[in-house]
Amino acid sequence: MKLREVIRDLEEIAPPGLVDEGDKIGLQVGNVESDATRVLVAVDPTPAVVDAAVHEGADLLICHHPLIYTPLESLAAGEPTQDRLIKLISAGVALYVMHTNYDSVEGGVNDALAETLGVDVTGILATRRRERKFKVIVFVPSESVDAVRDAMAEAGAGIIGHYTYCSFRTEGIGTFVAMPTAQPYVGDIGNLEEVGEFRLEMLVPEWRLGQVIDAMIAKHPYEEVAYDVYPLANEPYTYGYGRVGRLKNAVKLAEFRETVAEALDFRETRMIGDADRPVEIVALCGGAGRSLIKDAAACGANVFVTGDMGHHDMLAADALGLAVIDAGHYHTERPGMEALAERLSRIYAEKPVSVEFLP
Repeated sequence: MKLREVIRDLEEIAPPGLVDEGDKIGLQVGNVESDATRVLVAVDPTPAVVDAAVHEGADLLICHHPLIYTPLESLAAGEPTQDRLIKLISAGVALYVMHTNYDSVEGGVNDALAETLGVDVTGILATRRRERKFKVIVFVPSESVDAVRDAMAEAGAGIIGHYTYCSFRTEGIGTFVAMPTAQPYVGDIGNLEEVGEFRLEMLVPEWRLGQVIDAMIAKHPYEEVAYDVYPLANEPYTYGYGRVGRLKNAVKLAEFRETVAEALDFRETRMIGDADRPVEIVALCGGAGRSLIKDAAACGANVFVTGDMGHHDMLAADALGLAVIDAGHYHTERPGMEALAERLSRIYAEKPVSVEFLP
């Protein structure tokens, strides 16, 4: 497989349009036309992870956190970031980053964390955006309808749940008269022409609308493409940080802390709150969730599981009556990247691509 094909799959899992302003995601090292048959997935592009990717002959390293945060002034050796980039480039290892877009999407970091902790998700902790859907309708001659559909699907149209290439077509007759300045695909200037056509319909997310229309027009054989774009009244899809949910059975806070420590393989968890208080409603956020303390308290959670909580953050949560379990930045995001590796392994089960999580 080519790297561009893998990137297309990654963008379906975590659309780039969901990224926070200023975040650095996407392809940071590599050529989209290179081969990608050995794929490694990790949380951070640390020196050890980069060395392992090079040693194991990986074609692609997928990380949650970026290696390049700001524009580099040079690629001269001797600095930690530059040294890692030089190693990746020299070994022909591409680097692709899925960060805040993978944090907020369904099935991403926070849903994986909830599943690992046995929390049944009931909602999003902090809504970031609502994505509208559009329907694009285009009229295509019979012999070109499959090619136009495929081009639109490759650009991001036709995704419904866990299905891709979703479309609907109805057959009919198109009519036109070509004016003297036209260069018609079929027929003659000045004659009323009737052509067998299909009305092709596909759903498109708002952030991919422009690229889908461009791909459609590029593949369409007509000089002038007739198409319509309709905003849908369907409930917009909601994306956001963190999740809130319930445990199947209420437990004491101290017992739930042990569950978290064992599930995440992290014994150095920190906690604030009455160890005997019952816990049933759980708020969680992989990574650093200090900005969501008030959201967690407002949703009625008994405890907030996250990472990178400072001393004063813990006290602020306690003052709101919210218990906190700090299970570390890395350990609360690791389940999401492990889930990504497993998901890609399923996608490529019938293809010559191996995918492995790298601790």
